[in-house]
Amino acid sequence: MNVKALLIALIMSTGLMAQAAVWSSQNVWSQAQEDRYSLWVVENFKADIFSNPKNPWYGISTDCADAVYAARIIFAYENSLPVAFTNIENMKRSLTNSMTNWDRLPEKDRVRKFIQLVSDLTSTQTLGHDTVPVAIQREFVRPGAIFLNPTLTPEEENIVGTRGGHAEMIIDVNENGFIRSLYSTTPSKVRELITTRNPYTWPISRLGGFRIWKTSASPAPNNQQFEMAGWTSYGRPTRKQIYQWHEGIRKELRLRPPTIDERIDVVVESICNLWQGRVDAVNAAWKAVRDAGGRCPSAGLLDEHSTNRRDARLREAYGQLNDLMHWRKNNYDVPGAIGDIKDAKEVLMACHVMTGFAANNAWELFLKMIDGHLVADARWSPAVRWGETSRYGGQQCR
Repeated sequence: MNVKALLIALIMSTGLMAQAAVWSSQNVWSQAQEDRYSLWVVENFKADIFSNPKNPWYGISTDCADAVYAARIIFAYENSLPVAFTNIENMKRSLTNSMTNWDRLPEKDRVRKFIQLVSDLTSTQTLGHDTVPVAIQREFVRPGAIFLNPTLTPEEENIVGTRGGHAEMIIDVNENGFIRSLYSTTPSKVRELITTRNPYTWPISRLGGFRIWKTSASPAPNNQQFEMAGWTSYGRPTRKQIYQWHEGIRKELRLRPPTIDERIDVVVESICNLWQGRVDAVNAAWKAVRDAGGRCPSAGLLDEHSTNRRDARLREAYGQLNDLMHWRKNNYDVPGAIGDIKDAKEVLMACHVMTGFAANNAWELFLKMIDGHLVADARWSPAVRWGETSRYGGQQCR
């Protein structure tokens, strides 16, 4: 055995062999790197980034926070940049690319393991600590920026009446000021990401809102957005207040005002996407029940598979559409306009929703919703949840 081989054997036998980091960071974050990240989001952060078998990052399970963290990790890995994220167990920024937990695995496998660990140990709550709020300018509110509502503590939830917990990645800012975002949802699984241009809430606290990643190169926190449209921390905003806050954001970002038809299109698109997401959620819930031999999910999974929050968002979106139709009648010459959601019947009927049952467009589902026929509870079969069968004659898990 030569001297080099003897030295390697000695190092290995004494446990001194260098352990491999997840990846080596050869570069540092700068404004130029952030510009590259924004462009990377436009070109690579597509709805099927984790769900298309042809994509190199296929198979990664996400909820809304997971998808945002995963995008940042992938770009940092591909560009040899460092990351440091807050661990929810100790609220320290201890989740870094320098970790050596998987040093025996190939590098790409180490990255996937790291993404999974970050998913397990972060949330929308930690995301508020890993990012900073920004001025509402196109320089900052652009692809790669985040809209965040962090999960609240039980005490905060009692004050606000909602638990929060949502994150979206901005992928485009239209010339009319509307922001297009992609997001995942619960439960965490491999899924196609959801697109939206229609926000349904404002930030519950200053740990939310429009934010960018915190690095040594990031600007100081800017609280401009928390001074707009009567925003209050831990408030209970009305739909009108939420609309006014986001309209204030859009006015700061837009190059021209949106037309009334563009406003209507945004809300209808949102409604269609929410219904499709409900189809996926209902089917996934019942599959979980069948896979478990007909037994009901655990309390945590039951909450994830139920659609209470999604159904609340749908009711809010229909309310927005009703408000828009009222506004259109009062401000535009529209022959025969009634001034409420019935004016949107035709465009809602053009939104087809493949529930597998009779109600297959957004107008018919709206009627079912206001009649109270839809069931959010994940313990029931799809026929009950879509209002085709009553609970009395429907199938339930056991």
